[in-house]
Amino acid sequence: MELPFTPGTEVTPMAAACYPLARAAATGIEQDVLDLVSPKQKGLAQELAALLQRGAIFDKGVLAKLHDLVGVLDAEIIEGTYVETHYDHSLENVSDTQDWGKERMTPEADRLTNALGVLVELYVTLSAVHDLLRAEKALQGLRAAA
Repeated sequence: MELPFTPGTEVTPMAAACYPLARAAATGIEQDVLDLVSPKQKGLAQELAALLQRGAIFDKGVLAKLHDLVGVLDAEIIEGTYVETHYDHSLENVSDTQDWGKERMTPEADRLTNALGVLVELYVTLSAVHDLLRAEKALQGLRAAA
């Protein structure tokens, strides 16, 4: 049976791509997150930024810290998002409604979205690397047992 990829060729570039993503995520945390989150969450963000800056992205617990920080940022962004309602009572308005809403973000929430994008991309890529390595290990165990 032919596999669609060889194990070493797919994991290595993905793992290597995590390092520049980690540096970008650390910069995003330092510039856009630290001064906008609560003191309790600031400690988590600083700890994660230090790990990412050192390149310790495959250390135990990094994925969990990334997941936690993404959740914190997501909640902060939701809190900083509001709907701006516009009204049109003119005679030229022939639509069924006389008002409409447009979603807006506070400047703080907008800054957090900058960091969130990179953090999510890093989280997804790191998760994929871990999943591929776990699958390889499971297959090696099955092959050895057969």
